Amino acid sequence: MSMLSEWVAELDPNGSAAAKTLFVAASVAALYKLTGHVLREYIIIPKTTILKDINSLHAPRRDGKIPGRAVICGGSLAGLLAAAVCADHFESVVIVEAEAWANEHGTELPKIEDRVYRTTSQGYPTVTSPRTRVMQYYFGNLFQPPVYTAFNRLFPNLPHIIEKLNLQNTVVVAKLNMSFGRISLKDPYTTDDVTSGAPIMPCLSRGATEVILRNAVKEGRQNVVFKTGTVSGFRIKGSNLGSVTVRVDGVEEQIEADFVIDATGPSQMSYSKWLRNAGFSLPSDLRVEYDPALRYTASVWTIPPHLHPKWPAPGGFKCGFIYNMSGDVDTGDPRGLGIAMSENNQMIITLGGPSVSELPNSVSQLRAYANDLYGARVIPGWIWELFDFMETYEEECKPFWVDSRIPPMSWVQWHKIANKGALPRNWIAVGDANMTLNPLSAQGIYKTCLDSTTLDAVLRSLRATSFNHSNVSALFYGRQAPRVSSMWDSGRAVDYGLPTTIPVQGEDLSRNSWIRKYGRTCMILAQDTE
Repeated sequence: MSMLSEWVAELDPNGSAAAKTLFVAASVAALYKLTGHVLREYIIIPKTTILKDINSLHAPRRDGKIPGRAVICGGSLAGLLAAAVCADHFESVVIVEAEAWANEHGTELPKIEDRVYRTTSQGYPTVTSPRTRVMQYYFGNLFQPPVYTAFNRLFPNLPHIIEKLNLQNTVVVAKLNMSFGRISLKDPYTTDDVTSGAPIMPCLSRGATEVILRNAVKEGRQNVVFKTGTVSGFRIKGSNLGSVTVRVDGVEEQIEADFVIDATGPSQMSYSKWLRNAGFSLPSDLRVEYDPALRYTASVWTIPPHLHPKWPAPGGFKCGFIYNMSGDVDTGDPRGLGIAMSENNQMIITLGGPSVSELPNSVSQLRAYANDLYGARVIPGWIWELFDFMETYEEECKPFWVDSRIPPMSWVQWHKIANKGALPRNWIAVGDANMTLNPLSAQGIYKTCLDSTTLDAVLRSLRATSFNHSNVSALFYGRQAPRVSSMWDSGRAVDYGLPTTIPVQGEDLSRNSWIRKYGRTCMILAQDTE
C-alpha cells in the first residue's frame, strides 16, 4: 500500500481531491481482491472441496498409528479407498466383502474370452457379471482430474499397478468431447501428450477400476486383511460400536472393532437396519430421496486389433472419451449418449436418461435413438460412420448390452444428528451408503474419493491417544456435509427439470431451478468462447 501512496504523491504532489479519490478507489479495489483471495484460498476451497486435503494423503502420522482395528463393511470402490486411508492411521484393518469372487479373483482383470453370454427374454445378448452385487460393473467410470491426483497420492504404487495390468494406454489427457444437447462445448486442452502438464485421467470400466484399487491396497497396505462374509449387524460397547457381526458359511462370528465404516452401497444398511437393531434411535425423515425414474444401458464392444486401422473416429484408435452428449432437460429431452474407449480394446456406449421407456439393444435401434435426440443435428458425421462400422463388424466385435434401472437418488443426512449423541462416535457411512447420485452426472467416483480424503483429514487431526474420546462421526459429517451438498443440490436441480420426477417429500419441482438455468446459460456462453 505504501508503494501506491508514493505513486499517488508523484502523480499529484499537491494532494488534489482527484488524486485522493483515485487512491481510495485503488485501495478499495486492492482490498477487495485480497479479501476474495483469502476467502477463496482459506475458507471456500477448504470447506467445499478436497483440494487442500489431497496433499496430506498417505503422509506419516506425527504420533504413530491409532491402536486398534478398523472394520470396513464392503469391499468395493468406497470400501477399498476407506481401507487404504484407515491402514495409514490404524494398526490393523479388516475388509468384510460378501462376494467370494472379489477376494479370490478380484486382483485380475476378467478375461474377455471367459465371458458367459446369454440371450435375454427380450432377445438381445448380455453377459453374466462376476460381481453380482455391483449393478454397473460393465459401465464406464469418469475420473475427474482431482480423483486421479488423489489416487496417486494415496497409492504411490499406482503407476506400477497400472503397468503390471498393462493399462498404461488408458491414462489420457482429460478431454470429454462433449455437447449439452445442441450446445457444443470445446475441451480446454487439445494435446494428447500426457507429459504436457495438462490434467490426465484413466479411461476405465467400473470393473477395471476396482481391480486396480484392490491390487493397490493388497500390495501397498500390509496391515489390511480381506475377509469373505456377510455383515449382519453391529454390537455396542458403551455408547460406541464394539464389534461387527459377520456370517461366514451360515455361522455368525464377531469381529472386534475400534472404528467401523459402512461401505455397503445403495442398500444403506446402517440406516435401514444395523444401527436400529443395535439400539440407536434414528429419525424416520433422516433419509431424503427423489426419483427421476432413471434407466440407462451400456453396450460393450471388443474391437479386434486387425480392425483398428478401419476405426472411423478422429485421431485413430486410442483410449479416451471420444464423444459425449448430455441430455438438456430444458428442451424436454433428457436423454444422453456417451462413447468411450477403455481397457482391452473395449468400446463402452452409454445411453439413457430419466423417464426413458425404451432403450436400444441393437445397432439399428441405437442409430434410431441417436437420430431422435434433440441434439442429433450437432452429432458429428463420423458417429454415423461408427454405426456403419459396428453393423459391418458386429459378429467380430461380440457386443453385449446391459440394462440398468436405477433406484431413487437418496441422501441419509447423518450430519443432522451426529452432534446430538444419536450415533456411535466410532462409526461412519461412505460412498453410496451415505448418498446416491444420478450416475449420468458422473459424480459417483468423485463422491467416493471425497469421502475417503475427508476421512483422512479428520483422522489426521486426531492424536492417537485421543481417538477413543473423540466423536469421529460428528467430525466427519461436519466436514463432509458442505462438500457433498452442492453435488446433491445441482443434480437434483437438473433432475427436477422433468415433470415426471418425483421430488423429495415436501418439495416441488421448482426448487433450485435457478441452478439449472444458470448452468445452462454458462454453457451457452462457453460454446462461443475461444
